[in-house]
Amino acid sequence: MQTKRADPLNSMRRTLLERFAVLVVVAFAIATPPTFYTAFRAIQTKANTVNDWLPKSYTETGDLKWFREHFVADQFVIVSWEGCRLGDNPKQQDAQPDDPRIERLAQMLVPPNDIRRDSDPGPTPLDGWKQEAPGRTGDFSHYFASVTTGRRLLNQLTSKKSDVPYFEAVDRLTGSLIGPDGHQTCIVVTLTDEAVDNLRGTIGRANQGWLQIRHSNGVLFQALEACEIDLESVRIGGPPVDSVAIDEEGERTLYRLASLAALVGMLLAWWSLRSIKLTLIVFACGVLSAITSLSVVYLSGNTTDAFLLSMPSLVYVLAVSGAVHLIKYYRDSAEEQGIEGAPAKAIQLGWKPTLLCSVTTAIGLLSLYTSDLTPIRKFGMFSSVGVMLMLIMLFVFLPATLYVWPIRVSKKLGDSDLAEPKRKSSFLSLDEFWQRFGGWVIRHYLWVTIACTVLIVGVGSGVTRVRTNIDLMKLFHGEARIRQDYQWLEANVGRLVPMEIVLKFNPDTIRRGDGTPLDQQRYSLLERVETVAMIEKTIESRFGPTGEDVVGQSLSPVTFVSPLPSRRRDFRTSLRRSAINTRLEQSYNSLGNSGYLTTDARDGSELWRISVRVAAFKDVDYGEFTDRLQSVVDPVIEQYNSAIAEGVLNSQNGSNEHETGKAISAIYTGVVPIVYKAQRALLDSLIKSTFWSFFTITPLLMFVSRGVLAGLVAMLPNWLPVLVVFGGMGWLGFPVAIGSMMSASIALGVAVDDTIHFLMWFRVELDKTGDRRLASLAAYRRCASPTLQAALISGIGLSLFAFSTFTPTKQFGLLMLTILLTGVVAELVMIPALLAGPLGHAFRPNRNRRSGSNDPARKSGDSSKTSQAPTEKRTA
Repeated sequence: MQTKRADPLNSMRRTLLERFAVLVVVAFAIATPPTFYTAFRAIQTKANTVNDWLPKSYTETGDLKWFREHFVADQFVIVSWEGCRLGDNPKQQDAQPDDPRIERLAQMLVPPNDIRRDSDPGPTPLDGWKQEAPGRTGDFSHYFASVTTGRRLLNQLTSKKSDVPYFEAVDRLTGSLIGPDGHQTCIVVTLTDEAVDNLRGTIGRANQGWLQIRHSNGVLFQALEACEIDLESVRIGGPPVDSVAIDEEGERTLYRLASLAALVGMLLAWWSLRSIKLTLIVFACGVLSAITSLSVVYLSGNTTDAFLLSMPSLVYVLAVSGAVHLIKYYRDSAEEQGIEGAPAKAIQLGWKPTLLCSVTTAIGLLSLYTSDLTPIRKFGMFSSVGVMLMLIMLFVFLPATLYVWPIRVSKKLGDSDLAEPKRKSSFLSLDEFWQRFGGWVIRHYLWVTIACTVLIVGVGSGVTRVRTNIDLMKLFHGEARIRQDYQWLEANVGRLVPMEIVLKFNPDTIRRGDGTPLDQQRYSLLERVETVAMIEKTIESRFGPTGEDVVGQSLSPVTFVSPLPSRRRDFRTSLRRSAINTRLEQSYNSLGNSGYLTTDARDGSELWRISVRVAAFKDVDYGEFTDRLQSVVDPVIEQYNSAIAEGVLNSQNGSNEHETGKAISAIYTGVVPIVYKAQRALLDSLIKSTFWSFFTITPLLMFVSRGVLAGLVAMLPNWLPVLVVFGGMGWLGFPVAIGSMMSASIALGVAVDDTIHFLMWFRVELDKTGDRRLASLAAYRRCASPTLQAALISGIGLSLFAFSTFTPTKQFGLLMLTILLTGVVAELVMIPALLAGPLGHAFRPNRNRRSGSNDPARKSGDSSKTSQAPTEKRTA
């Protein structure tokens, strides 16, 4: 004891901490306001676009980018409300008029001149209505690129150019812009780039929660309000709405978890420390760690998302746990040696286990960076950085504040801040229980090991049956506004989830009209329309109302043309087909203005867009749906390709050269393929992150265990919770989603903390006694209660995530809790059994060390008092 106090290095360290404690506290006080500011700025720079989840190197990401370059793309919003109804056919007598607010809103969002510049919507009942500009309506044109209403499309279809009968026109639009009753309708607006960069300010609703950043209604809702439309009755849907909803849920989760974590963290700290002063110091460590982790996001130039906003609460819980751990060392040191130098002594005793636990936790988090999904990568990277930066608070800020505001010491221990609640009798009985239980496990190590092995193999084999699933609507709780809106829109208007098919016609297969025999084998415009119509009909028959009923009415250039003629080859039909083809060619530019037909400037290919809408509440597996859709569409395309290749399509002589390359090819893009790819990447991410977590943590256990084989043996029990939990999910048919995927490698990193503490005590006792069973029993006696306490405290902290309204965050917390509690079984049952059995021979005592010299308790002085200190484990 006295020799260690005389150590000049320790004396210098203690002097430096004491000398600069006030300066350190002042520095942290000065840095706190800008740190809060940058953390707040990080929250404001949220980006939650599903389409951006995949890296740019993926084919699906490239296809979506290509699609957006050629079409208005998927940045559309469907708007409807109760009373948004079409009237009757205007040509009928006593026809009921449309809801006048429909056209009023359409003209307010995009002024009529801007609309007619792109296409002629035809006459409308409100052409004479003069727009008044309430509020900020003059700014609307900056946010909305185009607007489409059911009435405008009906007028276009029934005009002389298209000549579609009114009831057929209504039938064509039913399920897309017109509801099943033929009257309920909607408005479809596309967003400008400026609006996409500020979705919350464009289509967001005013928030109504407490402890949230206040947001006013977006410009869309301002326009709705100006048109005297009840905002509570308004329903909106579309990919941008998904992004805003995820944004809102992420923000709501942040503030809800932050408030709950702060409250529960302070209660746990007070329960453990029974000191208001120490509780406030612990709280300060947790808050500073949390806001620092957010500040890093902003300072690095990145943006937050709904998943990353769960990070501050996680870091806060870990920081509180670590601070409580170090303060218990501080109280023990102050009790033994006095208050002077106690903070430095606490760091001296606690830095190694705290550092090791933080490193393993950070490794588990960092392994998520191997995922291809951007939100998971960001969560893993910044959370691991936050955990390591947390050590600055624990090793610098915490001891400095303890020097500046030391605890009160009294001669009567019960009257001081050092007083611990009296639990002697309960702990004696608990120790006796663990002694008996641990002895039983060690005596029956063979049967225990066999039972654990059977459990791992039997239940763990279910991981081969694990399936992944990403359902956008299941990201939100059942009462979320977006789910209510989508259910109403799908019931009253049509399907909403976009799937885009682009048919690419090779320019060499497009008829040029030069009259040559070869040109006659190429596709006329009418034949190209018929090809698109055939593919649409095939999709509808398989997946539409008469089939699986998972898709609604699709939109394509076929929607805007007159009824197609028969394909018979008699003279009269040929003349009619020729006339219709001529009319189509004359209206080619109008078809291009529809947003469903364009030309690829790079190679001259003609691009025909088929916009399919998939159900959001039919439990559609987007992966299976994409595969099945391609299996239906691709054979039709191949049939046409074979026809043109063989020279039989409209062939006059049946034998002519044909151009090389496919006549038609299809590109599948939109939200559905993106989600499908993300779904497949999720399983790959689960495997890769868990592997890398195991690969990087195992060497650390080898170091602690002092041997390669010993480290491998020590790693075996840590696989039990992961394999049993995820194997059980496979057997029970529970899909792995984003939140549950993130928990595997993180829980592995956290669970290893218990193993490290157990092995450290096991090595100490093994060096002293040379008997593995006695060493296991001694380590069991020291670690059993802290292990259970650590799991319960961590579980309480993680159980807060269950209060999140964002489903992935809730899944993450619940599964982490399950894995950690399962890890207690592995820690208290499987590890002692393995160490007592044949595999325990991998751990050999160090005969060169004096008996008891390695006891961490003896290093702090009186072993009778300090032997309990290291049992206060890091509960992270």
